[in-house]
Amino acid sequence: MIQIIKEKPLKSDTKVEGVLVQVTGNQWYALTRYQPSRNPWFGRAAKSTSTGRIDFQSKPIYAKRYTTTPEFDKLKELLMSVLNGAESPQDSPNF
Repeated sequence: MIQIIKEKPLKSDTKVEGVLVQVTGNQWYALTRYQPSRNPWFGRAAKSTSTGRIDFQSKPIYAKRYTTTPEFDKLKELLMSVLNGAESPQDSPNF
């Protein structure tokens, strides 16, 4: 079973807020929440380095639409369930 070992805030100069989490197996994930123009809130998890650089070459672990600002605890719970075998939501913004 995969668990969170460590977490730290993600530093960003944009409106994207996030945290970095390290899970068993020493893999890092960036959990971010953002709200694109004329869209609802989105929560996303993607593979990352320990400094917060997201791997945009690979598909996000999940991307989920929210009607209100998602809490990071909910994003962590969703990441753990997806990494442990649950189905991954893949919503995307309408541009």
